[in-house]
Amino acid sequence: MSAPAKTVAKAVELLRFVASSKARNLRLVDIAQMTSLDKSTTHRLLQRLERERMLVRDPWQRGYRLGPLLYELGLAALPPTNLRELSEPALQRLAQTTGDMAFLLVRSGYETVCLNRIAGSFEIQTMTRSIGDRHPLGIGAGGLALLAALNDNEMRLALKAIASQLPRYQLTEAELRDRVQMAREQGRAVDEGASASGITAIGRAIRSPGGNPFAAVFVASISSRMMDGRLTYVDRQIAACVQEIERCLAA
Repeated sequence: MSAPAKTVAKAVELLRFVASSKARNLRLVDIAQMTSLDKSTTHRLLQRLERERMLVRDPWQRGYRLGPLLYELGLAALPPTNLRELSEPALQRLAQTTGDMAFLLVRSGYETVCLNRIAGSFEIQTMTRSIGDRHPLGIGAGGLALLAALNDNEMRLALKAIASQLPRYQLTEAELRDRVQMAREQGRAVDEGASASGITAIGRAIRSPGGNPFAAVFVASISSRMMDGRLTYVDRQIAACVQEIERCLAA
């Protein structure tokens, strides 16, 4: 790989890291440590990204967060079929019928991005993800549903790509493989307190008209509410939501 190409790859890596971090303002030392880049290289790249408005530096917290140019570019990059708009009616119905928070994720390489979340009517709503949050495939009910829906070869490649990130989620590769196997056997992905203590979530993958799993829907609620009978009911509503979205995609 040429030097310019390596520089671009490092810059993209920095942007992905800032986007996937739960901390909204990351310091130079944190970014350098977590991306395994030396501080001088990290500082130079961060300054350039800041000048290009891809990152913004908070003068009070002395940390970096995503900048406005990325939002502007994202608007220009919206696909002809906007998944968020297309799926909104089905996601609204899912939140209404279950009473719980409903989420829409889309795959981005070996990560997932939260595109939408809609609150239900139940008095306790679980904000496990915010719009724009990024996590590796396999993390959370939606990410697990997507990983489990891949064929074996794609799944192995994904696991290899995300292996170094799993310790951040108190997960091993073997544990994630076991969860994938269970999701495949059950036909649904269930996350019982792994992503957030006391929260249970259940999800299913959405497939494109060509059969490619590229997005997912999941519902999350407090674990005491998501017992066996209710889990089955919520899963039926999720399946109906996924079917409606896939019909709209096919049309």
